[in-house]
Formats: sequence, C-alpha cells, structure tokens
Amino acid sequence: MPVQQHVLNWLYSVLTSEYHDVNRTYHDVAQALTQYPTLSPRTDVHTFSNGSSALLLHITGTIPVNFRGNTYRFPISIWVPHAYPREPPLVYVTPTDNMMVRPGQHVDPQGQVYHPYLVGWAQFWDKSNIHDFMSVLSDIFAKEPPVVSRQATQPQPQQPPIQAPPPVPPLPPEMAPRPPQTLQSSTNGSRPPPPPPPKEDQTPQTSTHPASPSSDTTVRTSSVPSRYESAPPLPTQAPASPPVVRHAQPSSQFQQLSQQQQQQQQHTQPPTGHWLPHGPHSSSQNPPYSAQQVPSHQLPPQWQALGPPPPGYAVAPGVGMPPHIQQPLVQQPAPPPPNILDEPLTLDIPEATTVAPPPIPPNPEKDNLLRQIAQTLYVIRQRSRQQNDSTMAGLQGQRSAMQNAMAGIQSESSQLTQLSNVLTSNTTILHDALRKADAVIDGSRSHPAPDIDELLVAPTIVSNQLYNLVAEEKALGDAIFMLGRAVERGRISPAVFAKMTRSLAREWYLKKALVRKIGQGMGMASA
Repeated sequence: MPVQQHVLNWLYSVLTSEYHDVNRTYHDVAQALTQYPTLSPRTDVHTFSNGSSALLLHITGTIPVNFRGNTYRFPISIWVPHAYPREPPLVYVTPTDNMMVRPGQHVDPQGQVYHPYLVGWAQFWDKSNIHDFMSVLSDIFAKEPPVVSRQATQPQPQQPPIQAPPPVPPLPPEMAPRPPQTLQSSTNGSRPPPPPPPKEDQTPQTSTHPASPSSDTTVRTSSVPSRYESAPPLPTQAPASPPVVRHAQPSSQFQQLSQQQQQQQQHTQPPTGHWLPHGPHSSSQNPPYSAQQVPSHQLPPQWQALGPPPPGYAVAPGVGMPPHIQQPLVQQPAPPPPNILDEPLTLDIPEATTVAPPPIPPNPEKDNLLRQIAQTLYVIRQRSRQQNDSTMAGLQGQRSAMQNAMAGIQSESSQLTQLSNVLTSNTTILHDALRKADAVIDGSRSHPAPDIDELLVAPTIVSNQLYNLVAEEKALGDAIFMLGRAVERGRISPAVFAKMTRSLAREWYLKKALVRKIGQGMGMASA
C-alpha cells in the first residue's frame, strides 16, 4: 500500500533539520511504512538512559504476526536516532491497557527489544535497515509473543460471617429455684408415651418407673408449654468455615444459676443415686443438667462411652441428657467397673482398622470427558492411518527406485575401481618410460651433434645417389628461377642471364636424365 504524498513530504521536511543522512533515512522509513500500513510516523521527545533528550522521529503502530495459525497485531514503537543509519533504532513494545509485557529472551520487563541484529548494526550499517529488522521482529514474535492479555482482577467472594450459636437463654420462671414440691403429673395427649425402660440387669442405674407423687424426689415441672421446652436450634454452618467450638466462659448470672441448680438437685437426689426421668415431658423438655451433677459411674453405659466434656467446656443449664438413650436399639450390657489397681501400666493401642474405605463414586463429567477424548483420539488415529496407507505406495516406489539406484551405483563403483587400477598401472609404465627417455637425453648431451647429411642416408648407394641428384636438380631449377627474377629487376644484364641460364639448363637436363634413368632402374613407375 503506497504512502500518501503529503506524509512523505512531511517526513522529508522533518528529516532535513536534524538527521545526518537524510536520503537513506527517508528511503528506509518510507519502505517500512509502505510494507506495514499500520505504522504511522510522528515526532516526539525521547529521553535516553543517560538523561539527555532529543526530538526524534517516532514510528508507532502494530505489526502482523502469524502465531499458531492466527494473525495477531502486536503494538510497537520505533525511535529513529539522528545518526541513523550508523546507529540502530530503538524499538519498544507498547502494550495497551488490557495487555502487559511478557519478558522473554529478546524483550525486557520495560518492553525494550534486544536482538543480535541490533547489536551488529554498527558494524553492518550499510546493509541494515528498518524494513529487514521488522521482518526479523515478526519471526521473533511468532515464536515468543511479547505481550499477554491482562487478567481481570475478580473480587474474592466474601465469606459469610460465621454464625455463632445463640446465647444461652435464661431460666424460665417456672424453673427458678423454689422450695421443694411434689411432682405434678401433667400429661400431654399429643406427645407419645416414653419408651419402655431397659431391663434391670442391663441398666441398674436407671429407674424403671416414673416417679409417683408420693416419692421423696421433687422435680420441677411446668404444665404450661413455653419456647424453652426444647433446646435452641443449632446455628447454620458456613460451607467453607471450620466449626466453632465455644468454650465455657459463663457469665456471672449463668454461674449463679448453675450453682443454685446444683444445690437444689443435691437436696432432691434420692439416696440410691438413680437418675429419674421426668414423666411425659421428658421427651421434649430437657431438664437442667450440670457436669458436676452425676458421677460417671452412675450414668448409663451409653453416656459413659461418650465420656466427660472436654476441659473448659460448659454445658448449658437448659440442655439435658439426650432422650434417645433409653431406646432399646442402643441397649448394651453394662460392663463391670474397671479396677484401676489391677490395670497394667502400659496402654493398649487399638489396632488399625482393616475395613476398606468406600469406593469413590464415578464422576459423570470425567467419564464424558474421557469418552470424548477417546473418540477424538480414535478419529485422529484413523485419519493418520489412512494418510499413511495412501502414502505407502509412493514410499514403496521410492524404496525400489533407491534400491535400483544403489545397485547401479555399486556397479559403477566397481567399474571405477577397475579403471583406477588400470590408470595406476599405466601411470607406472609411463613414469618408467619418461625416466628412460630422460636418461637417453642426458646421455646424448655428451655426444657431438651429427651432420644433417649424415642423418639422411639411403639404405643403398644407388638410392643415396638418387637423393643427391634430386637435390641438385631442384637446386638448379631454383637458380634458373632466381636468375629470371634478377633480370626482371635489372640486377643482371640479359647477356649474363642468357649465358648462365644456358649453362645451368644444360646441367639441369643432364641431372634430370640421370634421375630418370636411376628411377627406371629401381623400378619407380613415376620416374
């Protein structure tokens, strides 16, 4: 996309004021703006790391990067120094409000970009430019994104305040301390009768019949139903909060009521030490109870198994024994009281339970996820198998072709080996012949040079005579020819030419006749 002309005019006018190499800077910046239309130039004041500031050309915008098959645009800013191109540009990653810098190998936490291309810029400044570095930067960001999306801070849900149990209600007026009185039998038709008492041999500490009006025991009852007939409701527990244990820090009023109640119950307790039920209202109305009221050996076995309350824990005066202790489902024979003197000094450590824990119920979401993963893997495996089967034929053909080529290469290699052996033997023979020739040349230098006439010797005397006659004949012909040239040029007179030509021609004729005669004698047809 070409850059608009007025932008180029503005760019050139800005560069002419401060920049050293205006043409090179203009060309590189214009090329970068053309290749990346999302970049825009402007001038800003840049403060360097040493504290100095300068008005520089500032290129801002985004560059497209192909990351994992998708195109992302990462925001960057480029500061072009005045000494460009001899000094490298300063490149920064400028994240938006919903982004944050992701420090990496080439980006520091402040967003400045470092790369060997910028380090070697000063050495190869004539070959380096902004456009090429932008391409390098795109490749880097494709492997290591410089920014990540900023996670929106979600307010942590406030846990609901832990609901403490309601305070212990004060005693009702009818349960306040008063002089002893006889038991008033008041029945409620809507309530079921009390459960049958346990057998005498099983729970000897528990009374088998409710107290009669003539009994010595005086129990405070109330025929008027009130909101204190049952224990206060338990507080709702927070889902993520641990249980709160309220330790006994009773108020002065509560302590006074407990002391008065203990004194009154000590007066009303029968000599046998039995704990008496309180008639029909015992199933819904909880009588006052104190931790110091009944000794542990006078309690039923079910309560002895529970043990005393922990230290520092006070039982509310309005909370009594659980009503289900008299049900026959939990009746057990009372063990004999342990003799502390006969017990050994070592403690019995209970054996570890061998009961296996209950199995974890299957998670339907997990099973569905595993099923989907299995189906996806099956589809991928089938697709891969089909692709492998389709490419197997081509691979088999390539394998056979490579095997044939390998056989041809091996045969050619054996032939080349044989040729190399032949060449080696020929080279050895040639070196021997050259060595002998050098020896002959060295030996011939000591002999005198032979005459040329002695070198051209015929095998017979007649042949040697023929060689000489032919040579003389040719010489006479050449002499007559040269005399003709000389008379033409005026070198000799015609009389001298005629005289010498006549004598040479006579001799030439005789030589020629003798050559013909010798040739006929030697059987030369052309003679």
